Amino acid sequence: MKPRLARCLVMALAVGLALVALGGCGTSPATRFYVLTPIAANGAHPSPVSNAITIGVRLVVLPDELDRPQIVTRTGANTVHLAEFDRWLASLRDSVMRVIGDDLVALLPGDRVAVYPWPPGKSVDREVVVEVTCFDGQLGGRCVLDARWKVLTRIGTRSAIYGQSTLSEVSGSDYPALVAAHSRLLGALSAEIASAIRNGAHEADATSRRPSASQGREDQTR
Repeated sequence: MKPRLARCLVMALAVGLALVALGGCGTSPATRFYVLTPIAANGAHPSPVSNAITIGVRLVVLPDELDRPQIVTRTGANTVHLAEFDRWLASLRDSVMRVIGDDLVALLPGDRVAVYPWPPGKSVDREVVVEVTCFDGQLGGRCVLDARWKVLTRIGTRSAIYGQSTLSEVSGSDYPALVAAHSRLLGALSAEIASAIRNGAHEADATSRRPSASQGREDQTR
């Protein structure tokens, strides 16, 4: 083989190896996707209310800075990190709505739970509206959930129950542990909402059984 041809082949081989190396260096890490999970449906749960009602999860509002594909973690008092390769599989707002609905199914056995939009013509007895003001945390630190919520009565006498929840959970040092902590926080929030619904249902049931003033006077005259 002629020296010149040999040098050309060596140079071509070197360029090819360099391009392969550059291609390998430029490969991005694989993106990991996460989902929030509801609380377990088995185990001890409160007894169902005497008369089953239909509960509708009407609306969940999240801050714009959280409702994005990337998982947001706090890195300081005024700084956050957007995980480019650790993302929510679906819209965080829709996922929170779905998990609260699933949690209420487990926490309110015997009642029916629907997540908006429900089928045309379907009516609900209670509507749940949740406004989340904080739902983030630190890897290896604490996760925090702050939310204002209300339960509206849509059938019969109109009324509303208002609540505010401030909850926190310790998170592990990786994203699976962080997402698991977020799921537990939603379970705790759902438990507070379920308790308010149960208490409201019991109070309404007691009021319906209580005789009116006119009935009381009639009974006394008999």
